[in-house]
Amino acid sequence: MTGWTIAAFTHRGRVRPANEDAIAIGPRVLTGNMNTPIVITAPNEGCLLMVADGMGGHAHGALASRAVLDYLVAVSDRISDPETCVEAIEEANQHLYTLMEQQEAALGMGTTLVGTFLTPKALLTFNVGDSRSYLFSAGRLIQLSHDDISDEEINHSGHRRSHAITQALGGSSFPVAIEPHVNIDAPLGTDETLLLCSDGLTDMVDDDGIARTLGAANDPNRAARDLAGKAFSAGAQDNVSLIVVRRLDSASIS
Repeated sequence: MTGWTIAAFTHRGRVRPANEDAIAIGPRVLTGNMNTPIVITAPNEGCLLMVADGMGGHAHGALASRAVLDYLVAVSDRISDPETCVEAIEEANQHLYTLMEQQEAALGMGTTLVGTFLTPKALLTFNVGDSRSYLFSAGRLIQLSHDDISDEEINHSGHRRSHAITQALGGSSFPVAIEPHVNIDAPLGTDETLLLCSDGLTDMVDDDGIARTLGAANDPNRAARDLAGKAFSAGAQDNVSLIVVRRLDSASIS
């Protein structure tokens, strides 16, 4: 049997009072707090996966992340092509500003976005903001996404000085255009792992720790559990959301 095994997890973490993140697996948008990762199998055809990290206060950050994922799930057929993918994300950005006009209290809400559209022929990834996508291949962790942060916010050791980002969907009191990052790579290989995550993971677990965890886990469920566990052991100071993907014909479900 071919296809993908997908494990997903989202939680408010140890410090934040609520979860402003949202994740999407195919047509399903998931929010709130999970006790354990959910694991599903997807057929060897187009599959949309996304993580959104909401900003703007508990309720409004959650509204922004959920609204963007709901919008993009509804137009998922446009995500598989790079040009229409960019257009769809730009429209989702405008959708947030329309919601702000309707709900004055939500003015300034915003969200980051990272996602992928998996097909047997290509791996399309996209992002706005600092949520990340990684490919783990042949023992190496490769960041596929682009961090929308100022070079001035990174010190000589590569660590961030702040969480200021240069663009997000929404995040302003007036409409601001965005430039989504979209990449096309070779399809996910049988011995490769794809990771999508919010900065609630990457702030707590560095790239070396992520690589070791993905390399040691024999399936996406174990990888998701161990990554979330490391984030919580480090303090889980922000919401933690992640999606781990492997080819079904090379993965077993625990």
